[in-house]
Amino acid sequence: MYLITVARAAEEGVLGPVPVTVVAGSLHVSVAAANEMIRKLASRGLVEYQPYRGVELTTAGRRVADRVLRTRRIWSSFLAGHLEFTPSEADALACHLEHVTPPDAADRLAAWLGDPEVGPLGRPIPPPTLLVQRSDRLPLADVETGIAFEVVSIAADRPTAAFLAAEGVCVGGRLRVAGRGETGLLVDTGEGRVHLDHATAAGVGVRAVRDGS
Repeated sequence: MYLITVARAAEEGVLGPVPVTVVAGSLHVSVAAANEMIRKLASRGLVEYQPYRGVELTTAGRRVADRVLRTRRIWSSFLAGHLEFTPSEADALACHLEHVTPPDAADRLAAWLGDPEVGPLGRPIPPPTLLVQRSDRLPLADVETGIAFEVVSIAADRPTAAFLAAEGVCVGGRLRVAGRGETGLLVDTGEGRVHLDHATAAGVGVRAVRDGS
């Protein structure tokens, strides 16, 4: 949500770094809480934070925000165009659906809708050009130990998705499997280690980190 907030501020005409107070106000959190999360995102390479000025998306952060906004606005188009929700209602419902929709599903829905370029609220739908192709991805449950991977999709219910995000497992983040056993995987997230059972790990799509990527 922080990345989306920064991306939407840029869409609305904010030039340069977005003030932390603006981010905090949009998300209805304290400035201190926003500062803490922004610093975490900066440590993952998703934003650039300039004290007293604000925050901007990095290329990786922009990629993550575009993926989420694409999914959200595709769902909004479906809900408004086919289920007759108002644009604002469709956007609110799509906010819940975006977190549990893998890129492949979003692309299929977009194709079924005729590949719309603008959502019901008049905002552009980011193209799929930056999305990782299916052949590049594999489930986290199947990766080798010790190799760095980038998360490219998460298919999970809302509580599981929230748990993963809190542990540092998010689209655009980098992981390394430290070990595996009968009960699941031990994963390095850059912020610490988390144990994921096999079912949860199978829902996390990753690709190997290439040199220079």
